[in-house]
Amino acid sequence: MKRALVYLLILTGFSLSDCTQKKKVHIRKTAIVADLIHPLYFQEEISSLINFPFWFNDSLIAQHKIQQLTVTSFKGVISDTSVYNPESEDETFPKRTLIYTFNQSGRLVQLQITDFSEGIVISNQSFRFSNSGPLNYCEVVQKDNLYGVENNTFTYDPNKLSSDYASFVASNDLDLLHFVLNKKFFGPLSVDSLASPLPNDWVILGHPDKPIKRYKVRNKVKETSISNYKYYQSNFPKMITSEDYPFFRKRCFNYQKGHFNGYIDSTFIDETFVTSVRSLIYYDNKRLPTKIIHQKEHAEGVNNYQTHELFTYTYYP
Repeated sequence: MKRALVYLLILTGFSLSDCTQKKKVHIRKTAIVADLIHPLYFQEEISSLINFPFWFNDSLIAQHKIQQLTVTSFKGVISDTSVYNPESEDETFPKRTLIYTFNQSGRLVQLQITDFSEGIVISNQSFRFSNSGPLNYCEVVQKDNLYGVENNTFTYDPNKLSSDYASFVASNDLDLLHFVLNKKFFGPLSVDSLASPLPNDWVILGHPDKPIKRYKVRNKVKETSISNYKYYQSNFPKMITSEDYPFFRKRCFNYQKGHFNGYIDSTFIDETFVTSVRSLIYYDNKRLPTKIIHQKEHAEGVNNYQTHELFTYTYYP
């Protein structure tokens, strides 16, 4: 039987210096526990691939009898203090709601995406999910796209599939995803021979639920929009870096007492630190996430802008 817990060394504390400077820290051995939402859900380029919805722990969804999870994103608020105070929170209008519906076995069966402008619905998209197949791929059928707003959430259909390589074409009929699954083909010439990617295609080295590198390529070897992923063990992320000249971005994932509790995004220009966003996840006494706060911090030490998301639930009887 595979171990349910993964043992690794993690940094204690939750400070900006984790991502911006090197220093001596105390380390301890801790078990990472799978929570309701996988840390990679918060990585936009991964969660936007809705045909590969591995983000939720179906056992915990079923255990807690969760029927729907609603994630509501709000506009930013100005705060005079770096300490989050929920009683002073300014929840004006939502920007977006994501409503995930699960069956009683905990499997995701539907996603509804609604976008707002000053409290008015401007887009409403709904998707149905089939059972998962190879690579945890799910066929996704769009049910509606109301209000005439252009669909900005793409679905993907299989193009080629083998043990070494898989490709998927986007619903806009323009973009392709190339997953190079076998490490021995991670070299640039092997990727070109196997996938022949076009400049607008994405090349992903690794599996959908554990990418190692993501990039675009021109002339076989010139890579752009590069992201690299490092993990503790299994697919619990440790750090993700992305390069888009002149910007270099680093995301460090934090775990407290074995549970994922947020991440820090730092942005650099020519190795000079510019700004960071510290994201902290709040849980209730059942270990269900209830809120995530994103606090922006600048090189000058100014910390007065934050956005937040709320997690709400409905349950089966």
